[in-house]
Amino acid sequence: MTTERAERLKALYDLGVELSALRSVPEVLDTALAHCLDLTASQFGFIGLVDPDLASLEIVAIRGFHPSRAFFSEHRTIPLRPNLFASVILENRAARVDDAQTDPNRVGQPSGHPLVGTFLGVPLRFHDHAIGMIGVANRQSRYDDDHERLMDTYAAQVAIVIRNAQLNEALEQANEGLERTVAERTSELNAAKDSLARHADELQSVLTETVDVQEAERRRIARDLHDGVNQLLIGAMLELKATEERLKGLLENQAWGGPVPVPVAEASNGMEFDLAKGEPSAGVPNTDPAGLPNSLSATLGILRQVEQEVRRVVNDLHPPTLETLGLPAAVKRLTERLARFFSVSCEVNVRGNVRRVGSRSEVAAYRVVQEALQNAARHSGVDYATVEIGFNPDKLTVSICDEGKGFDVGILDGSAHARFGLLSMRERAEGLGGSFEIVSTVGTGTEVRVSFPIDET
Repeated sequence: MTTERAERLKALYDLGVELSALRSVPEVLDTALAHCLDLTASQFGFIGLVDPDLASLEIVAIRGFHPSRAFFSEHRTIPLRPNLFASVILENRAARVDDAQTDPNRVGQPSGHPLVGTFLGVPLRFHDHAIGMIGVANRQSRYDDDHERLMDTYAAQVAIVIRNAQLNEALEQANEGLERTVAERTSELNAAKDSLARHADELQSVLTETVDVQEAERRRIARDLHDGVNQLLIGAMLELKATEERLKGLLENQAWGGPVPVPVAEASNGMEFDLAKGEPSAGVPNTDPAGLPNSLSATLGILRQVEQEVRRVVNDLHPPTLETLGLPAAVKRLTERLARFFSVSCEVNVRGNVRRVGSRSEVAAYRVVQEALQNAARHSGVDYATVEIGFNPDKLTVSICDEGKGFDVGILDGSAHARFGLLSMRERAEGLGGSFEIVSTVGTGTEVRVSFPIDET
């Protein structure tokens, strides 16, 4: 008996060593059940684990019996109700019988299951709670107290290893889930990084283009002032100078009782000019008073042109009509100028409850219409376009359409080759929380659609 116990203790030690090396729950269960059958010389056995509600027992390992797939699928879950097997879980104690067929707690067994004679079942306990059971059956002789103590000791080790294996699997699943989450977040961060890099490149391009456009606009304004306003002012000055010389001549004639030579204006190239006529002079001043009204009238005409030219320059910089009369009126004025300078007529349609919608939205919408119409006039090859302005309860919409040559909207996807005007329109809309869309294909015309949130403050 001492030798047998020593062998059992060695078997328990070997079992502990073998189980401690296992990490997979199915491997732990199968190995543990194999040792149980060997130690008790049983024909077959099973291991079951209870569900969290202690309502059923799921058979998770079986040896010595090879049920069909259909049989195992139907009977692998056993309801926990008072009977020989369930008492191990429900009462959290070992149960053994010499003949299960005659035991009063027997409730029968499914067809196809081998007959059970001798039986020994012990609970798998973790923190004194039954988490399952090990059952062995059909030993040639009866199970005794030593077998029960051996199985209890064995079940204690198996329960710990099973729990550790379950925790290890849960940890691995958590790690896998964490790795997936990290991989997903890393992918999202990389995508966000790439998107930010693209936006940074695009913003840099927009900044560069903005500086270039600002310089071009400054050169245009300087040219307009020089070629228009400045030249007109010089003309007015010449007219006034001629008038001054006439008046001097008249006054001196009256003072001295006769004609007195009056100096003439000298051009920068040394030639003398008649300041009243703008023609080369023979050096004799024109003192005829009859020419004074004409000279003054010419000066007033030039100054009126100066006023118109200044209005045009100012209107290009910021249209006063937009502030005083609102977006529809300003757009109609814009289309009138477009027709005058580019020979492109434009129809403006307004729908909804017309009202002021906030200066930022109005300015952005006006600039989008201005840019879109200028693009249509310069690039589409059309002489007609339409503008639709919609006042909705929560947003302002603008659509500009032409039936011109169209273009490939794919240029908007690459900031290096995108047209600054189109990028500017998009930035104006999206910068205010609105939307920008351009629909165009080569040969079918172009439609620009923008929307802005209404801010009536």
